[in-house]
Amino acid sequence: MRHFLVFGTHPALSLAEYQALKGGKTRSAVCGNASVTDDPDWDGAVLMNILGGTVKLGDIVGASSVNKISAEEVADMLAERLGDQPLDFGWTAFGGSPAERKKLDRLALPFKKELKSRGIASRWVTGKGGDEISPAAVAKLKMTTEGLDVCLFVEGNKVWVGFTTDVQDADAWSLRDYGRPGRSGRAGMLPPKLARIMVNLASIREGDTVADPFCGSGTILMEAALATKAKTIIGSDNEAKQIADTDKNDAWLLRERILRPDDGERFKTFLADARELSKHLPPKSVDRIVTEGYLGPPLTGKETVDVLKKNAEYITKLWTDSLRDWRSVLKPKAKIVGIWPGFLTEHGHVFVNLENQLEELGYELENSKTPLIYKRPDQHVSRRIVILNFA
Repeated sequence: MRHFLVFGTHPALSLAEYQALKGGKTRSAVCGNASVTDDPDWDGAVLMNILGGTVKLGDIVGASSVNKISAEEVADMLAERLGDQPLDFGWTAFGGSPAERKKLDRLALPFKKELKSRGIASRWVTGKGGDEISPAAVAKLKMTTEGLDVCLFVEGNKVWVGFTTDVQDADAWSLRDYGRPGRSGRAGMLPPKLARIMVNLASIREGDTVADPFCGSGTILMEAALATKAKTIIGSDNEAKQIADTDKNDAWLLRERILRPDDGERFKTFLADARELSKHLPPKSVDRIVTEGYLGPPLTGKETVDVLKKNAEYITKLWTDSLRDWRSVLKPKAKIVGIWPGFLTEHGHVFVNLENQLEELGYELENSKTPLIYKRPDQHVSRRIVILNFA
């Protein structure tokens, strides 16, 4: 059986996360901001709890062609899910051209009429202004259990038909973002979903030691503890307040039972400059480093290119010195997932890029051909997620 994933605001990054988690064992067809996959080890509930960039996923029940698909055919494919009770249903098309998606969207009303002809009362639910129904609405209306969220995916001339089985728990993500006690908007916050994506890109194995040398308030440590079986999770920062916030958040996770009581034994935090990690950790003791790093001072959007270049030069040197120091604490074939920022203002764009220095430092950029960018429309800083392999 094939399955599907619907991604959030950064589809390419989310697909890379899923593929990293699966270790290249799946074949995926990209359909707009979604993907159809032939994953042989699929467990939707488990995946939904682990993935940060996927907002809903489900099962594929059949396929047709863009030109021939009909509401009756879709109803036949979904017959085992229909039953005879009244139901709410959502209807969303992904991929293809705007004209193809519009054609498929027009099948929603005929589908409702087809259900009526089969003795099934239904209500077609859309998002605000007729937009596609959100994962939160799918959950609220219990469409994964008592209703039906129909999803159609265009791949070439083919249309895959499926239904949603699991959606992202928006409340849980929001709680870990806004509910934790150690949180500072002034210092800047790494979104928990992006932290989770980075953790998954690192391919952390059971028993690994994971470190974040720019841990801030501990977002990456939190997500690593929730999503992996790492034995030791280390956080360090050069600001005492950040370490205090990390410890406070770790205690909150345990107190709220978001983590198990014995998870507390996995955490280790200390005050340290990221460029001097080797003074605090034994040689060859770290399997994975996952870190956002320093993104520079807050921007207003009016900074000159010269100012942006100075910011980039500082961060480039910070990364260069850190990568050089980390070589002694990394195990052979260790992996680093980090962020190189880009600065975007009305006067120009400047990006941090260490690609030309990596070979001399002893690293290889794994995703050089497929840059992974995270950027929100209202921000002046973009994040390029890099995956570095240590020799």
